[in-house]
Amino acid sequence: MGIPTTDQIKNASKDVAWEYAALLGAALEMSQDHAPPISHEVQESFLVHVRNLAEFFRCGVREFKQNPLVRVPRGNDNIYAVDFCVSVKWDETWFGTGEKLIKAINKTLSHMTYSRDLTLGLSEIAFPFDGHLHVHGTVKLMRRTWADFLRSMNPDYVSPSHPTDIEYWRGVHTKKWRWRFCEMEDEFENRARGWSHWKLNETPDGPV
Repeated sequence: MGIPTTDQIKNASKDVAWEYAALLGAALEMSQDHAPPISHEVQESFLVHVRNLAEFFRCGVREFKQNPLVRVPRGNDNIYAVDFCVSVKWDETWFGTGEKLIKAINKTLSHMTYSRDLTLGLSEIAFPFDGHLHVHGTVKLMRRTWADFLRSMNPDYVSPSHPTDIEYWRGVHTKKWRWRFCEMEDEFENRARGWSHWKLNETPDGPV
């Protein structure tokens, strides 16, 4: 791939917007406390979007900070958050591959691993991602990171007709959903606080 072009970055805004909207949509479904197997299916969907966004916010940050005037080259066609930015106002260290959140997600998704069994003391993770313990804090972390990402954006990718192309596409993607996008974050927060068995502000890596 090498280095993405300006047109590629602009067109990618719809895909970036989809990941965040889909993450919130899955979080809202988790807050409805579905019974198995739906609860497991919804959590897997949520974790897929968390992992996609974690990679988006982590990859290329170190190279960008070394030289923010040069677009980060890559050996694949992955979209990086820094492609859109003139600065990095978010903390990418939350999404390091050695962090408990990412390790728990990676051991839960894609491959059946022996690490899913914690009973023998041989697992590569201390504990798995658990919805009622970790989803609220993870959503809070992603919301904070997303807001910092939008504040880091290059003005060249901000449209005069709406706040940003990414925000425009979030609205398009969720136009026919049960909630308007601007309501989804508050709706999730209200639902999460309504469940006495949910732990607030926690991720596998601790409080946020």
